[in-house]
Amino acid sequence: MRTVLGVVLVFGLASGSFSRTARAEPGFAEPPGGEVFVPEEPQREPEPEMAPEPLARESTVRLSVGPLLRVSEPATDGGLGAALDVGAGAVGVRVAGSWVRVGSDVGLSQYQAELWVDFADGGRLHPIVGAGAGLARLDRPAPDGATSESYGVGVLRGTLEYVLPVARADARAAIDLTGNVPAMHGRSAPDADPWLLFGARVGVGF
Repeated sequence: MRTVLGVVLVFGLASGSFSRTARAEPGFAEPPGGEVFVPEEPQREPEPEMAPEPLARESTVRLSVGPLLRVSEPATDGGLGAALDVGAGAVGVRVAGSWVRVGSDVGLSQYQAELWVDFADGGRLHPIVGAGAGLARLDRPAPDGATSESYGVGVLRGTLEYVLPVARADARAAIDLTGNVPAMHGRSAPDADPWLLFGARVGVGF
């Protein structure tokens, strides 16, 4: 019996000594207070977003000029066109002039005024429709040389304008398609067929 008690006592003392030794090992040591330290990951700064390129402020007055092509029954000829647009936003007015082989047997000089509507909703592309009236001088051949007759015309125009990426400037490139219908003329002037004007323009605002 004493032998059994001695074995149990020795085994208990050995077990307690082993537990203290295990707790004293560095790999098993617990931090003070029982808290576990977890290193924080460095926070990354958010990458700056690329801001959209700002558009130039829309001007109130814009002047443009460029070549044009007249398509009519007598002939198809090239010429020059110029326009002055007044208005910022959805509506405005325009005065324009067109000159095609002035002084020849098939010459045309035309001056017109329009009201226009811009259907753009921001951005660089501007679809525009304009309507108005004008005065056209048509050159015609005559026995003693070319003669000119005046006609009142109705005008309907469709335009597509693109705002050019020019810093701090309202610069635009455009293409026009304009239908012209003679509505009135003098008693001595013969009837005239309608004609189309195709134009390409570049302009700048003020």
